[in-house]
Amino acid sequence: MIKQDSKVFNGFRHIFLALLSLVLLVPFYLVVVNVFKSKEKIVSNPMSLPGSGFTFDNLINVAVSPSFKIMRAYGNSFLITAVSIAFIVLFATMMSYVIARSSSRLMKAIYYVLLTGLMIPPQVLLLPLVKLLTKVNLMFTFQGLIFYNIAWYLPFSVFIYTGFIRTISTQLDESAKMEGAGPFKIFWRIIFPLLHPATASVVIFLFLWIWNDFINPLIILGTKGGYTVTTGIFMAVGKYNANWDQVFSLMFLASFPVLIMYLFMQRFIISGLTDGAIKG
Repeated sequence: MIKQDSKVFNGFRHIFLALLSLVLLVPFYLVVVNVFKSKEKIVSNPMSLPGSGFTFDNLINVAVSPSFKIMRAYGNSFLITAVSIAFIVLFATMMSYVIARSSSRLMKAIYYVLLTGLMIPPQVLLLPLVKLLTKVNLMFTFQGLIFYNIAWYLPFSVFIYTGFIRTISTQLDESAKMEGAGPFKIFWRIIFPLLHPATASVVIFLFLWIWNDFINPLIILGTKGGYTVTTGIFMAVGKYNANWDQVFSLMFLASFPVLIMYLFMQRFIISGLTDGAIKG
C-alpha cells in the first residue's frame, strides 16, 4: 500500500514538474520564434513558428544599429563579469579556507556576519552605495560596479566554498605540514585544485547574476560610464518603443551567452552544491 501511494505521489510530482517546466519555457519560446519573424507576423501571431517567413534581418539590423552597439555592450559586460568573478573566486576561496580550517569563535562570528549579507535586500544599499562611490570618485565607472559586485556576491561564494572545504579531509593539510609546506603553499597546491566542482557552481551562478544585472549597472554606470547588455537594451528600446522585432532580437542576443555558459557548465552545478551541502 505504501509503495503504491509512493508511486502515485511520484507520478503527480513528475506531471507537476513537467507542466511547470512548460510554463517556464514559454518566454524562451516566444523569444526564439519571434526573433526570426517579421514585425507584421510577430504582431499578428506571436506564438506561431516562423515558417516560410524565416529571416535573419532582425538580428542583422540590431547588430549594426547605431542606437545600440551590441559588440560594445558585449565587451563591457564580459569585462565587468570576468573581472568581478575572478576577484570573487580569489577572495572567497582564501577566506573560506581560513574559516573552514579554524575552530576559533572569532572566525565563526566572521562567517555568520558574512552570511547576514545574504539576507539584506540590494535595494536597501543603493542610496548609501551611491554616496560612498561618489565620495571615492568611483561613481559612473566600471571600477565602482566591479567593487560592488565583489562585495555583494562574496557572502554567497564564501558560503559555498566553506561548506565544500569542510568535506576535504584535514589529513591532507597535516601531511603537507609534515613535508614542510606552509599554509599558503598548502592552499594553492593542494586545496585549491580540489575546489573545481564548487568553483564551477560559483562561476555559473555569478555569471548569470552579474551578466543579467540591470538595476546596479543602470544606477552606478548611468549614462556617463557606458552600458552593459541589459542597460543598453533599455536605452535602445526606449520607454514608448513598440518595435517588437527589435525587442526580441535584443533579448535573444543578450541571453545567448548565458545559454551557452549554462549548456557547457550545467553538469557541474548540482555536484558542486550538493558536495558542499554535506557539511555546509
